[in-house]
Amino acid sequence: MNIAWKDKITEKIPQLGKWIVLSFSLIIYAFLSVTSFISTAYFEMDYLETTYYKRDSFFLHILAACCFLFFLYWMKRKKLLEKISSKRLCVILLCYTAVFAGIWSMVSYAVPSADQAKLTECAAEFIKGDFRDLGPGKYLQICPQQLGYVAYLEILFRIFGPFSYSAAEWVNVCFICLEFYMIYKNTELIFENKKITNLVLVFLFGFLPYIFFSTFLYGEMLASPIALSAVYGFVRFMKEKRISYGILAVLCLGLSVLLKQNNLVIVVAVILYLLVKGLEQKRTVCLLMAALSLLSVGIMDVGIKKQYELRSGYDIEGGASPLMYIAMGMQESDMAEGWYNGYILGAFWECDKDFERSAQRASHDIRQSVDHFVKEPAYALRFYYRKIVSQWTNPLYECLWISHFEKVHNGPLHPVVQSIYEGKLHRLFLYFANEYQWILYGCALIGMLSLRKKCTLEQLFFALIILGGFFFHVMWEAKTRYVMVYALLLIPYAALGCDWIMYSLNAKFSIRKK
Repeated sequence: MNIAWKDKITEKIPQLGKWIVLSFSLIIYAFLSVTSFISTAYFEMDYLETTYYKRDSFFLHILAACCFLFFLYWMKRKKLLEKISSKRLCVILLCYTAVFAGIWSMVSYAVPSADQAKLTECAAEFIKGDFRDLGPGKYLQICPQQLGYVAYLEILFRIFGPFSYSAAEWVNVCFICLEFYMIYKNTELIFENKKITNLVLVFLFGFLPYIFFSTFLYGEMLASPIALSAVYGFVRFMKEKRISYGILAVLCLGLSVLLKQNNLVIVVAVILYLLVKGLEQKRTVCLLMAALSLLSVGIMDVGIKKQYELRSGYDIEGGASPLMYIAMGMQESDMAEGWYNGYILGAFWECDKDFERSAQRASHDIRQSVDHFVKEPAYALRFYYRKIVSQWTNPLYECLWISHFEKVHNGPLHPVVQSIYEGKLHRLFLYFANEYQWILYGCALIGMLSLRKKCTLEQLFFALIILGGFFFHVMWEAKTRYVMVYALLLIPYAALGCDWIMYSLNAKFSIRKK
């Protein structure tokens, strides 16, 4: 193969990559826009975590759309997006977020339950030198991927005392603010457009469910903003060639996976971005950064396990095979299709708590599910349709259910808080979040359409992560709070869509006036 042909192939691969990301994104955003317009998934505030569905009101959707269009037109006519400082608007957003999330942490009196309670208990026991939960068949032997977050809780509890829930919640408040800040900074860096950046900040004011997760003691609350910091570092490194940003990005990426292993989705997106960028710019340093990223993830994972092995005397290896989560994601559940059904715990114990045997069992069960889907394609289509909509059309993302399903709190709930959980304010919140969700999806679709003629690899970075998250949770265990972090990443594309809508509205009304 001569040099000319190599150069042509090298030029075509980035274009092909962009086309693939754009095409799949358009299909998925269109699907989400239609399904969220038609119906809403929701939970009753009980222990069962069962997904229910209801038909949406066409009248309310039209009313919300008219109000939203009027708001966009008003901002365009007043030139607010051009006048206001992005930094000032960001400061207002972060203050609003911190106050809102902090107040909710104080008045909800949330008590960690289920996995949250177990993680806090493990951390408190480790401080005492009790490592029984690392033993065979125990929680952390089955789920060693939780060790990173347990290590964080152990450090926090050593500073503030065991079971310092309020300290953990205030750390969450800071990281929620960091999530919003990093979405703002990534948008500013990638799109280099003040109007788009300000529209992103305006959209973030309305993403209320994420703020209510300030009481949620789990890995993704820290991992997601750290992962976005990694994305920012990689893009800055590729643009400015500053090694400090590359080091920051590599370390943040490894830390984010340590805290939540689902962030391997972002690792894959980063590796693909670096490889394609390396072809585009003919830079071998991209391959080096990709290798260092994988090395960072591996070293941090091994490091945290080794330090607990040395302290406890237990060998931390195996656990339940990841294939078991895929197998469960292909099964029915009382909650919704592909959701948790107890399969992992039961099957792992039947396999005598052995990793290899659990992998074999999961492979067998996956083949059975595939055979069933092939024999009954209509059932398979219905199964995956409901699995997807149960996650992506729930506009609250379990933000209230997660701290109230056992109805146990550390203090008496104010009537307003009780209403937010189960009364009129809850229904009002659901209506608002539902309208916000389908508008977000619809605007993201329009924004992605606006990129189809010309876009950079960086402008599709979030889209690549969203695609990875979407397909990962088509295969993996389903849960609506898992997809919330990907829904947040739709906001920059929704801002692009809003900008196009504002331009069209202004042009149309200007012509009429003439």
